[in-house]
Amino acid sequence: GERVALIGASGSGKTTLLSLVAGEIEASAGQVAALSGSWMTQRTELFRDSVRDNLLLASPHANDQNLWNALDAAGLGSDIRVLPQGLDTQLGEGGLGLSGGQARRLALARLMLSAADCWLLDEATEGLDADVANDVLKRLWDASEGRTLVLATHWRREAEMTDRVIWMEQGRIAGQALSGTKEFAQA
Repeated sequence: GERVALIGASGSGKTTLLSLVAGEIEASAGQVAALSGSWMTQRTELFRDSVRDNLLLASPHANDQNLWNALDAAGLGSDIRVLPQGLDTQLGEGGLGLSGGQARRLALARLMLSAADCWLLDEATEGLDADVANDVLKRLWDASEGRTLVLATHWRREAEMTDRVIWMEQGRIAGQALSGTKEFAQA
């Protein structure tokens, strides 16, 4: 149930650490123990398929109400409702047909459908303007209540919302601090 920010310069190892936690890569030494996780990567991974089928990847047995609830929670429901085919609207490769912010919110809605105990997010608001980013973060925080959230970020606004900050340097954990401590404020 803790919210953790991974911070550090580009190339410091944040994405690699998320890849280890997600089980996408194996550790070259030691062991990694992690909760079952769902991962929202830096790139918005959407497929040439319907909005519905892009969402069902996270929860194959979800009904339409579940899909609409996730879209509403991600702040995209009203945008999809006005499309002539709604959930059955076909997207192009990579979510072509949606704006960058809409594509990011669709990926967030898919994450919100996941029953995983741990949500991993890599640069969740990258490429979004400040207002959209703040809205996405608020929705993410509301939806992640009770789950573990690990967020790799370059943004102080995101790190300041977490319970713990872990900073990375040259592929290693260089330090960590809990929210409310002097070390956290300096991170």
